[in-house]
Amino acid sequence: MPRSYSITTSFVLSIAGPMLLGACASSGAARPKTDDIGGAMVQTAILQNAGGNASGINMVNRTEVSSTTVSATPEQAFTALGAVYAQLGIPVTDLNQAAKSLGNNAFRVRRRIGDVQTVRALDCGGDSGMPNAETYQLTLSILSRVVAAPQGGSIVQTTLEGSGRNPVTAASSDVRCSSLGVLEKRIGDLVRQNLGTR
Repeated sequence: MPRSYSITTSFVLSIAGPMLLGACASSGAARPKTDDIGGAMVQTAILQNAGGNASGINMVNRTEVSSTTVSATPEQAFTALGAVYAQLGIPVTDLNQAAKSLGNNAFRVRRRIGDVQTVRALDCGGDSGMPNAETYQLTLSILSRVVAAPQGGSIVQTTLEGSGRNPVTAASSDVRCSSLGVLEKRIGDLVRQNLGTR
């Protein structure tokens, strides 16, 4: 006879540290870690069968970091990065001049982010063959920072993640959106373009 299971509780545990742009730098070599603003989260669902026995299932969500090296000082690159956010129409709500980080943790958008279509930037699943990123109301977390490159110049790091909700139906549940890497690359390319470098 097949066993029946029910989910009784869940919790979230960070296994790679918080997603903070202003991470403290250690003394010694100024070698940047390209995954400082990314990380992984583990969500554990506790399943209980009819006999009362419980077991856990771990589901890992990973935030990837896109890095672009530019031939400019961190100060120059950070100024160019701010201009790129304005160019793409992304309001900056989180700004740390000392850490050279900026971003928006609750950016609401539909269809396009500047000249990038949301369907090219994010995968939010799909309904009836139509990608959700094309039609859903998206709430995104876009975070960038500039760090000095070990061999000179600077590294622009960006992360993107978020969720989407159908604006037409009464459904209140959000779907998770994962990045396809296109917007992060576009941000890095525009920083290079604004600096006049390759």
